[in-house]
Amino acid sequence: MKYIGIVRTANPEALGEPPAALMEAIDRQGKEAGAKFLEGGPMFKTGLGRVRGGKLTLDGPYAETKEVVAGYAMYELESDAEMIEWTRAFLDLHRQHWPEWEGEVEVIELVNAVG
Repeated sequence: MKYIGIVRTANPEALGEPPAALMEAIDRQGKEAGAKFLEGGPMFKTGLGRVRGGKLTLDGPYAETKEVVAGYAMYELESDAEMIEWTRAFLDLHRQHWPEWEGEVEVIELVNAVG
């Protein structure tokens, strides 16, 4: 099964880029996962554009947004429990290497489209 962990935080720009030690630890975690880790990474720009009512708006950032997507990680794993364990380990790395960071990871199972 394929999963995506969507990382959200309140204000990634205020914190700046993640510490190098965190990114190295996340890279090691991904390598340890081997073929299970498909891809992932941080996202630094927010509020570049939004589509509402069929119209594109380019006047961000959007103050009404309390949290933004700040990164993602995709895995191919055997079970929900395995994804939860990888997510816990990922969040532990944040606590260790970036203690001032606050956020969450939403875990979603991806469905392969038939086409």
